[in-house]
Amino acid sequence: MAPSQPDSSPLPDVVAVIAAAPDCVSLAEQRWVALVGQDEARPEECDVVHWWRCEKELVGYIHDAQSGRIIRADLHPGFLGYERRSRVVTALPGMGWTACYHLDTPMGLTREDRPVLAWLVYDDGTITPQDVDHDGLVYCSTDTHGLSHIQPPREPRSPDRKTS
Repeated sequence: MAPSQPDSSPLPDVVAVIAAAPDCVSLAEQRWVALVGQDEARPEECDVVHWWRCEKELVGYIHDAQSGRIIRADLHPGFLGYERRSRVVTALPGMGWTACYHLDTPMGLTREDRPVLAWLVYDDGTITPQDVDHDGLVYCSTDTHGLSHIQPPREPRSPDRKTS
């Protein structure tokens, strides 16, 4: 059975929950969120901070900002379900790749090329380019409006090769 907290307790004793193994399960290698719908807008994503085995199912616990307590996600008003989110496991250098954008400006369609600073590799196998703009701000290229394509590095010119 899932742990319960008296209403007078300001914060649950997470250490006691963790020490209660084997009923306690940690999915630390994965990131899960509980989707909570407050209204007709997009549901809020609350990070699952802990999992607890309740009979034959796992129950996620989330931090309730309103009460300042760790609560059972499926008992939260508006609970919609759990979803897995991928986590970054490593980053690789950009190696000369370029993110090319076609941006709508007051002067018409403009092309902007930004160097790929790094490639983020996620635990689900997804790889996304991260580019840097002229102000030094880093963006996930695939989430940025106007992305046209990702261009591979140009072949380096050999010093003994002549250009016409």
